[in-house]
Amino acid sequence: MSSKAPGWFVDPVGPRSEDDPLLTSGRIFDLVPPEPGRAMLLPLLGRPGVTLGPSLGRRSQVVAAISAIPGIGEVRLSPIGGTVGPGGPGWLSLLFAVRLPPGLPRPLDEVLDLVSSWLGDRLGGIDLQRGRVAGAWCPGFSDLDVAGRKLVGVGFKLRRDEALARAVICVRAPTDEELEALHRCHLTFGEGVAAQSLTCLADVLGRPGMTREAAMELLGIPAPPAGMILG
Repeated sequence: MSSKAPGWFVDPVGPRSEDDPLLTSGRIFDLVPPEPGRAMLLPLLGRPGVTLGPSLGRRSQVVAAISAIPGIGEVRLSPIGGTVGPGGPGWLSLLFAVRLPPGLPRPLDEVLDLVSSWLGDRLGGIDLQRGRVAGAWCPGFSDLDVAGRKLVGVGFKLRRDEALARAVICVRAPTDEELEALHRCHLTFGEGVAAQSLTCLADVLGRPGMTREAAMELLGIPAPPAGMILG
C-alpha cells in the first residue's frame, strides 16, 4: 500500500535477501519505479555481518583486514555509497529506489529529506537530526541522530533521473562483542566506534526487546516469507 511523504509517494514492498542478484551494480537501478516523485521501498535482510560501500570495496587490503576480524560475520559489497553498513537481526536495512522529479536542484538533500521524514512519521514523530556523528558506525553527512546519538546511516547512488538510498537502522543496542567487531572494522580505515555515539529503536521508543521483525511491522513494511529472515 502506497504511503505519502512530503512531495513523494512511497511504495513498501516485500523484502529481499542481501545476496539477491538484482542488488548488483548492473541491475539495481531496475528497481526504480517509472513515475517521477515515486519511491519503491525494499527491506534488505541478511546474516550478521557488514556491507561495504564502493569506497572500501575497491580497497582489497581493507576488505581482507575486515574479513579477518573475529566475530565480524559476512562481509558483503554494495554498489551504494557509504563505508560500513552493519547487518543481522539487530539492524534493519531499507533500500529507497527513487525516480527523481525533473529539474531537482539538490537531489541528495531531497532524497535524504524523504528518508528522514518517512521514518520520523512512522516512528511517532521522533526528532531526527541530520549531520555527521563522530564515533558512530559509518559516519557521514547523512547520519540521522536522536539527541546527538546516531540511529540511522544513509548511503546513496545517483544517476540523472534516479537515486538509490540505503538506510541502515539500529534496532537494538549492539552487544559488547558486536561493538568490538564494529570498532575494529572501522579502525582499518579511520576512526573507531564508541557506544556513547549510538542509539537504537529499542531505546528511542522505550520498547525493550524490539526485534527486526517488530520494527518492520511498526514501519508498515510487508512481512518476509517464512524462513527468509537470516541470522
